Amino acid sequence: MGSQALRRSASKSPVPRGPAPPGVREVLNSLRHIVRSLRVGSRAAEQQVGLSGAQLFVLQCLARQSPCTVGELAARTATDQSSVSVVVSRLVTRGHVRRAASKTDRRCVELSLTRSGRALLERAPRVAQDSLLLALEQLPSRELGALSRILAKVVDGSEVAAEAPALFFEDGPVLVRAKGSRRHV
Repeated sequence: MGSQALRRSASKSPVPRGPAPPGVREVLNSLRHIVRSLRVGSRAAEQQVGLSGAQLFVLQCLARQSPCTVGELAARTATDQSSVSVVVSRLVTRGHVRRAASKTDRRCVELSLTRSGRALLERAPRVAQDSLLLALEQLPSRELGALSRILAKVVDGSEVAAEAPALFFEDGPVLVRAKGSRRHV
């Protein structure tokens, strides 16, 4: 978001009229813990194996069950197919994932780890997305549904839902600005 858009967004926001209501600090602290864990984990992945946390998460999901389709991988990562497809394309380019026609249905493309991808996973740290996904899966369905509805209200109210959510800390497509500088979306 550009600085003008941020100023416009800030000017539309209601100005707090005193201390935040009880519980707001605790909710924000929980979100801070989650985001920090994801950010630190992504940085660790980048430093140790040269991949984003999202790319490492996709590799780890593929290691658990492969071959699989993009749709199956999207379900395992709890995201949409377009987000997974972008990450998979980057991993294919780097030689860590292979795309191949299915042996049972030639119209279907299956993904699998390459030797390079397996070797990389042997020295890779565990990604925070795994822990977060496991914690969410262990919630009773009633609590998970309530959390989903409440977070959806927060997202709607904070005007951050402009596009489909990508995997955590995976850069978007590169845009080229005037004068040749590059910016990730």
